Formats: sequence, C-alpha cells, structure tokens
Amino acid sequence: MLPFVLGLCFVTCLAQDLWAQDPSVPRREAQIGRVAEAAAPRIDGHMTDACWETAPAIGELTMVEPWLGRAPTQNTVVKLLHDRHNLYIGLWCFDDAPQGIRATQRARDARLDPDDRVEILLDPFENRRTAYYFQIGAGGSLGDILISANGSRFDKPWDTLWSGRSRVTDEGWMAEIAIPFRSLPRLAGARSWGFNLARHVRATNEEYRWTNVSQSVTYFRVSECGTIDGLGEIDAGIGLEVVPYVAVGTSRDRTATDDDWQTDADAGGEIYYRLTPSVTLATTVFTDFAETENDSRQINLNRFPLFFPEKRDFFLEGASYFNFGASDAGGSRFLPFFSRRIGLAGNGSKIPLLFGAKVTGEAGPFELGLLDVETDSTDVVDQENLAVARVKYALGEQTTFGLLGTHGDPSSAGGNGVFGVDFYHREPEFVGDLDLVAAVDVVGSTGSIGADDGESFGIDLRARGSEWTFGVGSRWVADDFRPALGFVRRRGSRLSQLDVTFRPRVSEGGAIRRYVFELEAERAEAWDGEPQETRLGLDQVGVELHGGDEIAMFVRREFERVEADFLLFRDSTPVFAGDYQGTRFGLSAETSEGRPWNGTFLLSAGDFFDGRSDRFESDVEWRTSALLHFGCGYDTAIVDLGPGRAFTSHVGSVRADLHVTPALSLRNLVQFDNESNVLGWQSRLRWIYQPGSDFFVVLGTAWLREDDESIVPTEQALEFKVAHSLRF
Repeated sequence: MLPFVLGLCFVTCLAQDLWAQDPSVPRREAQIGRVAEAAAPRIDGHMTDACWETAPAIGELTMVEPWLGRAPTQNTVVKLLHDRHNLYIGLWCFDDAPQGIRATQRARDARLDPDDRVEILLDPFENRRTAYYFQIGAGGSLGDILISANGSRFDKPWDTLWSGRSRVTDEGWMAEIAIPFRSLPRLAGARSWGFNLARHVRATNEEYRWTNVSQSVTYFRVSECGTIDGLGEIDAGIGLEVVPYVAVGTSRDRTATDDDWQTDADAGGEIYYRLTPSVTLATTVFTDFAETENDSRQINLNRFPLFFPEKRDFFLEGASYFNFGASDAGGSRFLPFFSRRIGLAGNGSKIPLLFGAKVTGEAGPFELGLLDVETDSTDVVDQENLAVARVKYALGEQTTFGLLGTHGDPSSAGGNGVFGVDFYHREPEFVGDLDLVAAVDVVGSTGSIGADDGESFGIDLRARGSEWTFGVGSRWVADDFRPALGFVRRRGSRLSQLDVTFRPRVSEGGAIRRYVFELEAERAEAWDGEPQETRLGLDQVGVELHGGDEIAMFVRREFERVEADFLLFRDSTPVFAGDYQGTRFGLSAETSEGRPWNGTFLLSAGDFFDGRSDRFESDVEWRTSALLHFGCGYDTAIVDLGPGRAFTSHVGSVRADLHVTPALSLRNLVQFDNESNVLGWQSRLRWIYQPGSDFFVVLGTAWLREDDESIVPTEQALEFKVAHSLRF
C-alpha cells in the first residue's frame, strides 16, 4: 500500500499547474502590507508597534446578527501585514461598554462561545473549498480548525504553530496574531489568498462579518470568502518538522496479588515533510497516546453500538481529508473509515502502533488523504498492516467527486477491504435564499469471511435559508456489509429521514429573537420492505431570546420492531422480540453562555419498549474567572418494563479546570456510572513551553463500587511526556 500511496501523491502533485480558478465571481478585496523583518510587530497584544500605524486596513464590517445589513454598534479595525516568515493580523475591537466584555477563556482550543472573539478564515489555495480557521478571544484563548467540503466538514482538533495575544482595555479589547507561512499548506507562488473575518460581541449576542454578509449562508462557507492581495516573496523553509517525544509512565493494578508499581519508558516521534507547498507527508514511529483525554461515559439503552469519537492527535491531524460521502444520510451515522478502529481493541484497550505514514493536502484539483499503519501483536490480535486511501477531484468550486479504499482488519479476523465513490455538489441559489447541498455515495465491502461481501448506498439533500431548512436523505446498508475499519450503526436496513425547520424572526423591540419549529420523520425497513422502526414528531417548538437563551418542547410517536431478545443494563433486563409503539414527549432548555454560568437541560418521558422510561440530562458550567472553571453533568434514566425488569441508570461527571495562562492549564475530570460501577479520575497538566512543544503530566485513578457499597481502588497510573518541535 505504501508505494501506491507515494506514487499517487507524486502523480497528483504534478497536476497542480493544470488547475485554474474561476475569475468570474466578484469578491471583496483588501491589501496586505509588507514590513521589514526588523520592523515586524512584537506579538504582545499592546498594538504600539510603529508598523501598525501605516498598515492597510481591510475596511468596515457589516452586521449579520441580529439585524442583517446594519452598521455594527461597535467599531472594529483590522489590519494585515506580512514579512518573509509570517502573516500578521492586528485587531482593534472597540466597545463603548468595556465592562461587559466577556474574557473567560484562556485554554488552547477552548470553545469560545462564552466570550467576545474574532474568527478568521484563510484559503491559501483560493480553491474556495478548503480553508484554515483561526479564532482568538478577549481572554487570550487561541483555536484553529481545518475546514473542507466548502464548510461542511470540520477538523476541529487540527493544530498548527502560531501565536497571538489579546488584552482588554478601557476602549474595548485588542489582539495581535502571527501565523508562520511554514504552518500553512498553500498554493506555490500565490500573491492572493481567500479571506474572511467575523467578530462576535457576546454581551449583545451580535455578529459582524467582512464578507458573506448573509443569515442564510453559514460563515464557514469557503466559496463566499473575499480576497486579500499583495503577498510578496516568502520563506517557508525546506518544509521539514521533526517532533520527537520521550514518555515515562508508572502504573499498578491494585486488584492483583503483586500490586507493585511497574515503570515503562518510551521514545518515538513524528516527522512532517512538505512534498510540495500544499502536500505534507507525516511519518510516526512508536506512537504514544498517553496524553489523550478519557472518553465520556455512556450507558447503552438500546441494542445498537455506541459511538465514541476519535481523540488521538495523530489520527485527528488532517482528519477532514478522510471524510467520506453522506455520513448522516437517513439519520444514522455511517463511516466506512473510522480511525478509532486502529490501535484500539473492542474493549478500549490499546494496541501499540509500530509505525505509520500519512499524506494529506491538495494538489491542483485533487485533495488527498492517504494512511498506512502497522500495529503490533498483542494477546488478542496479530500484527496487522492497515491502510486507507482517500482522493477527491474538484470539478469546480462547488462540486467534487471522490474515491475511498481501505485495506486490513484490525481484529485479525481475516482480510477485509472497502471501496467507495462519492459525489458532492452545492447549488448556491436554489430557490429564493435557499441553497442546495447534495451528497451521494456508493460503497462495497469484501473479505475472507463469508459475511463480508456487501454494499451500501446513501444520498442526502439539504437546503438552508435564513428561516427555512429542509433535509431529506436515505441510507441502504446490506446485512453483509462489514467495513472492518469503519463504523456502521445499523445493517440490513433501508433508512430514510425527512426534516423541516422554520425559524421565523420577530420584529425588533421584544425579548424574542426568533421562534423555532422543527418537524422530523424517520423510517427504517428491512430489504423486503417490512418496517423496523419509524419516528414522527415535532422535534422542537420553542423560542430563542436575544440574550441567547433557548427553550423548546417536543413530542414524538415511535414504532420499533425487535427481531431477537436482547439485554439492557448489566445484562440484567431482557427486552423481548416483538413490535413496540408509543409516544414520548419532553422539554429542553439552554441558557446563554454570555453569563458566568450556563447549562443545558433535557427532560423526557413516555413509552419505552413494553414499559416506560423517564430521563433527565443536564450539563452545567460555571466560569468563576478566566483562571478557574467548574462543570458537572448528570444523566439518569428510570426504566420500568414490568415486574423484575426495572432499573435506574446514573452517569455523572465533575470537571474542575485551572487555566493559569493560555499556555499552562490543569484539567480534572471525575466520572461515574452505575453500570460498570467504576469511579474514574483523570488529571491532565499541559504546558505549551513554546508553540508546537508540549509537556504533559497525566494522572489516572480508578475505583470499583462493590455490591456492599464499599469503594475499592483498582488502578493507578502516572504518565510524563515531552514532545518538542523542530522546524527547518
């Protein structure tokens, strides 16, 4: 597989010069100033450097929320500069009520919804499909995302090396940003990039944009970006980055006869090399995931598999290049490639990675995602080679055609492969202010096991406007379709979904910003047309206030056919084969994140198989200051299916996070669920001692609650890890 990966990369890189952009669409433009390296701004958030005085500004922003097209109530000045090594962005966010500025977030990649913030889109390829998103908050938090599929796909855990500082003043808040050209894949020799910028004022829940001034088109739509022009000669180095790591861990099993501490030391690393300015080869040796955050606890209240998202950095880097097809068509998650299948056994235990190679990036009209990994043998699996190839070809700014292939079975259950094709198209002006997005895929699996030869087909159509949203989709999955490197929630089904949302705005002057009405219908049926599951309901009937608070009710009528008996909750509660129908209703509320505290709450009740269940879910956050944040979550279900078939499930979590500076944070997570009866605590210290270089300390402890309610310690582990980035 690896020679194929490198050969395909070479061929597609040669196609780069054959690709030209469509110049017919007029776009807003701004100039980038040039500054000598000796006179470049110091990134400290004070904005006193002389170069800013003469730097060109991008011009006025325009209000998008709550009142489209108006002049912003607060002034914003944005200036752009560059030298041979960096793009510099200066932000003056004036505010006539600076005491109301929200500046509570410091951590790297924090959710900045609670804070005043600025968001930046850069499209260094000017292909109007992919972009790099940067955000900085008034509290100093930095975040970045890789955006693909014209704003439809997000690689939020993507990280690159850049710096920024912000500070609150008597006139508002200001920030300075420096983005090294070495950090961004780009079109070689380009003098212009795609660009957009948005500012969010949290106290009044307002949004301003530079271009793409529309309530019907999301800010992330790359095709609507403007242009920044004036890039001169730049120095991006030779495109080599080496990131070695050293890790030392010690752990013990408190339930074993010999519960002494066992210490282990590891070393390895990653090497990144720019094959071209826009295509990167990444290699990894003895990959370590000691610093990975624990999964959130879940209790399964049905017979279908639970989904746990990928959290490991090596697989998250460039993950959007591997996204495929209509992944949510029919209302069911469908991933023919899911990186979590690599390096993790079915019970969540780790399978060591010996080495891996990955190619991601763009070459002319091609987008590439190529991966080859060798996993080590363990007591339960053999050494395996696992590979994925994902290639997309852009037929235009709004249209792509792609291929996906996977090879290998991480469970060592024989050979397995998947091959699929997909198509994406967006029609910007479909009807009125509605656009239309269409995604279609056809996938087949094959393998050495007899039940591996199957197929799947999916189609998803979405139309979005300022008030109306329509969606219709269908997913067909054969019973013999088995992607060993993928995730499929339901097989042997034809699933269909229809949803309609109406969000009318209220005239100015009241507390309500808009009403919300959402209707959804879902159906699953077997290949012979026999119904398996249906759902029809008003998923939302509610209001959204100007301050950001939302409240809604819902009611659903449901039918489900269970073809074979199965067990719930500790395998103690049987659900018998048969047909079940009933009604569920509930109430949801979400308070504004503009306050020091906020929460989401969901209360539902009604029929559940041949009985009933009442469920309460909540998640509350309290930001005492930028330094200290608390949070707690609680999910309980009271289930009664008849005599001897009742239980109450509990899942709880508590978070306490300390953010000393944007570069130094300590996160603590305590979780418990009464199905496993395990109480777990993880504490993660992260110190970014220079951009791209991290020091981690991770402490994990677990206890088991016995039948007599006593708490018994089971596991303890302490990990130290240093990863240092060297760029050339």
